Amino acid sequence: MRYSGAMKKKTTSRQNRLLLVLLIAVLPLLIAASWDFSKSSIPTSEIMGGGPPRDGIPALTSPKFVPAAGVRFVRDEEQVLGVILNGVAKAYPTRILSWHELVNDYYLDLPVLVSW
Repeated sequence: MRYSGAMKKKTTSRQNRLLLVLLIAVLPLLIAASWDFSKSSIPTSEIMGGGPPRDGIPALTSPKFVPAAGVRFVRDEEQVLGVILNGVAKAYPTRILSWHELVNDYYLDLPVLVSW
């Protein structure tokens, strides 16, 4: 059976989404499993959680972009995280990423999670 270009693209997109979900689910478990607390310099029982609660940092979803020439809220010397994917270039100001930490975005039809 031959797939059309659109069908291949849809299948690839679905596979990419599945891979992303699997990485998000499995990677933290692999990282946590590799930590060796036996050589800690403080009692691990004294370690307490902190920071914002779950979902306390709002992710950006489907952000709006403007052409670089039209940007008025980013200073010339300000740092940005640049991403080029599928021939699309976008810049995420680190000042904004420091507040939101995650951006759920699309590059053409490819869903992408930008993390800071």
